Amino acid sequence: MLTSRTSQFNPKANRRGTPLREMVESVVLLALAVLLFRTFAAEGYLISTGSMAPTLLGYHRRVECPACQFAFSRGAAFDKTASTSNIASAELQPDLDVYSATQCPNCGLAGINARVAPRNEGDQLLVQKLAYEFRDPRRWEVVVFQNQKDPAQAYVKRVAGLPGEQIQILEGDLYVNNELKRKPFDVQRAVRIPVSDYFHQPEDEDPDWRLRWSVVSESQFWQLDEDSISFQSPNTSSSSSMNWILYEHWIRTGGDHVTRVPLTTWPAEVSVPDDPRLSYENGELISVGTFTAFEKRQWQQKNDHPEYRHALEMLYEQSHTSPIVDDYGYNFYENRKHFVQHDLMLSMTISKLEGSGTFEAQLTDGAEVFRLVIDPGAREMALHQSGMSLPIWTVPFVFPENPTAVEIDFSLFDQQVVVAIDGTPVHKSVPFVPTRKREPLRRPARIGAQALDFELTALKLYRDVYYTTKSEDPDDIYELKSDEFFVLGDNSPVSVDSRVWENPAVPRRAFIGKPFVVHLPSRQKKVNWKGKTEFVRVPDFSRIRYIR
Repeated sequence: MLTSRTSQFNPKANRRGTPLREMVESVVLLALAVLLFRTFAAEGYLISTGSMAPTLLGYHRRVECPACQFAFSRGAAFDKTASTSNIASAELQPDLDVYSATQCPNCGLAGINARVAPRNEGDQLLVQKLAYEFRDPRRWEVVVFQNQKDPAQAYVKRVAGLPGEQIQILEGDLYVNNELKRKPFDVQRAVRIPVSDYFHQPEDEDPDWRLRWSVVSESQFWQLDEDSISFQSPNTSSSSSMNWILYEHWIRTGGDHVTRVPLTTWPAEVSVPDDPRLSYENGELISVGTFTAFEKRQWQQKNDHPEYRHALEMLYEQSHTSPIVDDYGYNFYENRKHFVQHDLMLSMTISKLEGSGTFEAQLTDGAEVFRLVIDPGAREMALHQSGMSLPIWTVPFVFPENPTAVEIDFSLFDQQVVVAIDGTPVHKSVPFVPTRKREPLRRPARIGAQALDFELTALKLYRDVYYTTKSEDPDDIYELKSDEFFVLGDNSPVSVDSRVWENPAVPRRAFIGKPFVVHLPSRQKKVNWKGKTEFVRVPDFSRIRYIR
């Protein structure tokens, strides 16, 4: 073993091996390693605002609807004095805490006071800083980049346009060089926004609420309960026809849709309504938004003419069945223009599937109707399009013995059909072009079965992100140079991104890196301490995940 010559003549040199000195040197080396790692390899960032919700959350409150117990995140005010390692949308992001009224995205209950819920910090990202040293960002990737006006400020967005492309946003979708760009399934799952969750039903007896899934023609084989959906149909001739449940997008209140019902004559004894949301014109009773049960009772008490009372009843029924629009439970309860949504995903978990019959799910974008048919006896699954005699594709399907349930996603995002089992597509996506104008979606889905026994242990409906234009000219085309990218936030109504920047392009040199994991975002938890209720911050391990 070789030793230092100096140590043979200098006794003090032997102190280099003392525990104290070794500890100090280890700390210094560790700090240097962390500094080098942070500079060249990875760095942590905290998201402060909600431009990427629901994919990534800024400061937010975790709200539970008092009616249906559906839990959702709602944006909250962020710390204005945060460090430069925070990722923000921009200075235009509103202080959401000044708005106390919040609306449940599941059952539509309005006026929820979200301020009583504890405020949580934003997601914390670990950003791989060398990700784009050897390649460019890809479309639909989540990226972190510098603000061109303030390089110390970092933004996080999703890449939509690549160098040299022409970008346009039409009817909520992204077009590149006049071609619709479709999101892959893993991105669809990341950005999808809840519309309805069957197993979170309101417990309050609100006359303006009705279950959105209902049995068609009083089928005796479907059983819809608060905590389960089951189908039991014997393999007999009496059960040979399909039995259906139908989704109807019933809302409690509000909306800006127009409903018209016929009424030949307005009663002479009743004053004609003078209200922008209720009017009578040319033999029609017209409502903007919902005509509530309270309003119906008020007007019915004014006259007992059968046609008049029937028209009011029809207006109540039809006005509550609303088109699906781009609501965001994350955003404050705002008064803005809403856009009709056509891109939906039906998600369900099927358990205990037995029998020789067939299971069918139907979904429409307002123009085309697609049918997903499962035949357990033949051990196959097929996709059909209405009007076509042959299936688009057929794949093997074997219901597993363990576990005894499968999750099925049936998506029409971006004018393409994707079917996935347990998160994995069973076939490549099928693009389509609507053959006629798409109608608003009021009854977009139904599920049918015959000669089967099974349970649905989850039944949800999601919608896609609807990208809004923020230019005075909705037909604006963005031209990108050879080193420029176009970025969008998933929370389109409030995100400040390439749609509104004076220079919409992000140059290649501005990219910091790619987030690859959301780590240890904290949440507040109630604890009782010496007779007092206090809030403490604890890691929310349920939200640790990798970003694709």
